[in-house]
Amino acid sequence: MSTFNGKKIRLEIFGQSHSDTIGVKASGFPSFKFDPVGLNKFLARRKPTGQNYSTARSEPDVPVFEGVTDGEITGSFTAVIRNTDTRSADYSELVGKPRPSHADYAWHLKDGVTDFTGGGRFSGRMTAPLCVVGGIAKDFLEGLGIKIFAYVKSIGKIDGRSYKDGEIAADELERLIDSGAFPALSNGENMLDEIAEAKAQGDSVGGVIECIVFGMKKGVGDCLFDGLEGKISSLVYAVPAVKGVEFGDGFDLAKVRGSVSNDSLRYVDGKVVTAKNSAGGINGGISSGANITLSVAIRPTPSIAKEQDTVDLINKVNTKIKIKGRHDACIVPRAVPCIESAVALAILDEIL
Repeated sequence: MSTFNGKKIRLEIFGQSHSDTIGVKASGFPSFKFDPVGLNKFLARRKPTGQNYSTARSEPDVPVFEGVTDGEITGSFTAVIRNTDTRSADYSELVGKPRPSHADYAWHLKDGVTDFTGGGRFSGRMTAPLCVVGGIAKDFLEGLGIKIFAYVKSIGKIDGRSYKDGEIAADELERLIDSGAFPALSNGENMLDEIAEAKAQGDSVGGVIECIVFGMKKGVGDCLFDGLEGKISSLVYAVPAVKGVEFGDGFDLAKVRGSVSNDSLRYVDGKVVTAKNSAGGINGGISSGANITLSVAIRPTPSIAKEQDTVDLINKVNTKIKIKGRHDACIVPRAVPCIESAVALAILDEIL
């Protein structure tokens, strides 16, 4: 079980990749009626797409709720998702042999396990319940005029359009998502080719997801340990494969002088605005009212078909493995709604 204890919201995500069920217990949510149809549409974005780069594992991912009636929640609820398409036999040859860059060896160090079937509680499968509560959080925030959208900025060395290239409108991202197309603003076909090439070589590829929060309220967050950037980052890092988070111009700010990086202030129609948004909508850990913008680095999927070096923890020898089974050649497109979920939960907890 993994637990998030926010200032208001508490989450307990339970189960494992190949257990009978996975799910989430939630408390501290506001009382409101969410859209179950919209939630299932949101969850479908995380499921395998049918593209040749995604896993062949097919799960319906329709949550069964306790404490919810027709989408009406009153603070606390539980959502359970059944696992119906597990193939544990695919991992029979990997007992005692941790997969490189998976959580297997770290899991062994913590709990002493040698059976790493399906990745257990460390699997990306556990983002399904995260997206259940994240989708509900997004729904509530939209009622406050706050919209959160993410998209693929790059796959491997192939770059697409970024918020750093110029203003992106919320309705533009909404149309992209509703279209069901590959979730990139440009160069999507070339990104798909990059994934296909990696898969054909028995390999995998990572990428960058960018996320924009539109209509963010001003004055949310605080300094030091209560900073909004830290809060958002901590939840984003709950998504497996995330290895980096930056806000606004992020690391690029380290290359320029303050006269370039500073966001100058001015009045427009009686309201204070910034001439640009290098800080990504947050200063001093507090939202400025500008769009919150962040970039998230997603590592290549560690499960690849190429032969790899590892160790045999049972016989205490060096060995080699070739991973079988069903795995994504690129997890980035399916991680897009997971990032939206993490950001939504962080912002909702701060607003509440």
